[in-house]
Amino acid sequence: MARIGEHREVDVREHGRPGVLALALALITVITATAACSGSGDVRPERSPSAGGATPAARPRVVPSPPPVTLTEAAKALAGVVGADGVLGAATPHLDADRMLMLDQTRDGQKALSTAAFNGSAEALPHYTWGAPRLLVPRNQAGPLWFAAVVDREESSGRVRTAVLTLMRQGGEDWQISSTSLLDEGVEPPVVATDAEGYATALGEEDATVAISPRLMAPLHATSAEEGKRGFAAKLIEEGPHTTGFADEITKKRADEKSNCLGYDSIFAASNYPVHALRTADGGALVLYSLIRTTTRTIKVTPCGSEIPIPPEARKLTKEPFILKELRTVETQLYVSTVPVKRSGRPARVIGYLGGITKVTAS
Repeated sequence: MARIGEHREVDVREHGRPGVLALALALITVITATAACSGSGDVRPERSPSAGGATPAARPRVVPSPPPVTLTEAAKALAGVVGADGVLGAATPHLDADRMLMLDQTRDGQKALSTAAFNGSAEALPHYTWGAPRLLVPRNQAGPLWFAAVVDREESSGRVRTAVLTLMRQGGEDWQISSTSLLDEGVEPPVVATDAEGYATALGEEDATVAISPRLMAPLHATSAEEGKRGFAAKLIEEGPHTTGFADEITKKRADEKSNCLGYDSIFAASNYPVHALRTADGGALVLYSLIRTTTRTIKVTPCGSEIPIPPEARKLTKEPFILKELRTVETQLYVSTVPVKRSGRPARVIGYLGGITKVTAS
């Protein structure tokens, strides 16, 4: 996080009276010397040679410190992780050891989604073919090292989606995928600002140069998803399927489940997973973060609500065939959004998402 440095003006009075006298004496000496040199009026003053006749030394060239993660290292790390994932994912038969190795390459929200996918199916995960990446590597960063990449992901069916991946490394550990989001259809990724060597600028969670600081993007997104067009965040985040669309869905579901003798509620919250942000060319930010959605279905009336089957999307993660009293599902949602520069008057926009149910509790 680049922090704005403080500038402090120093009053001459802080140096005390001796300092003032010394300054005055120096000025008198300079004035006297100048007058002596220009006394004839026709002779151009010559530059005094340096001590010993040596040429003054040139100022040393300031060389920026190397970035903690180089573009070469990032490319190598991404190729290794994606390549191993492809090999292990396509292995036949699909062994438990293969799954463990694949999970070892993930962390945070990505690990939650991968674990749920493995627990919900004995089959291999879908196989993908990855295109050439566009690396987004911060020059300066603190804490666990990270970088992002924009890369096309082709499914076995031939469908191509643009993915935004975030990779992290803690200490001496190997690189792991922290999150993967798929850009919405027809959406182009924003241009990320880079320096002459191709490195991006990371923004801190409290960066105040953008309309919504990176840390606040997740909770405001959660507010928009719950409260919809009438909520506090309505003018801060653009309407869409991942924001106000969720609020509309909750309203409809609540009415539908009521007719089935079920109480329905769904809430969103910022997760504890890392938040990352990069400066975009227009002065705004590309923000990578995640939300947790918890949905509860509760039987309100019996026997009207007895033996209600578990919804299809939750069946893979529970052995219970029916809702006896309450069903609670937890979704992990990985997002990528663009936030405009401060005072632009434009709202933030959610441009990518990947998520799914990662935990089911039935009672």
